[in-house]
Amino acid sequence: MRRFVFKLQRVLEMRQQSAEEAQKYLENCLKVLSELRRLLMEQRDAYLSERDMLNECVRSGEHFKYGTFEASLETRKGRMLELLEAIRVAEQDVDIAEQHAIVCRRNLKIMENLRDRKALEFAQAEETKERKFLDEQATLRHQRSVFENSR
Repeated sequence: MRRFVFKLQRVLEMRQQSAEEAQKYLENCLKVLSELRRLLMEQRDAYLSERDMLNECVRSGEHFKYGTFEASLETRKGRMLELLEAIRVAEQDVDIAEQHAIVCRRNLKIMENLRDRKALEFAQAEETKERKFLDEQATLRHQRSVFENSR
């Protein structure tokens, strides 16, 4: 019996590779987003800590420290705004990567379904050929037995 050969196997392999790469890219985008959020939380905690220290200075009347704290707070606030913008961009990248991964998985599934359908058609064709061969053999045996009995 012949073996099934999918003629588009190379295309299927390319689509599998594409789907794997899209998934890895999505995972990397998610890691970057997670790291940016972690950095933002660290900056927020540091900002709140310094703000609390400034409030303590105001309550205790240490006016000479205002400038230092205000400059530091402005720097941290600017850094948090930068991180928020980076997070927004990273979220857009994640959305794009998710859409790309979905398209790649859909294309891969289409090729797998095509391969499965072609394999089924091949198996049915082989079974039909085998049945036809066996029917021919049975017919020939019957004709031979009829011919030998008629002698």
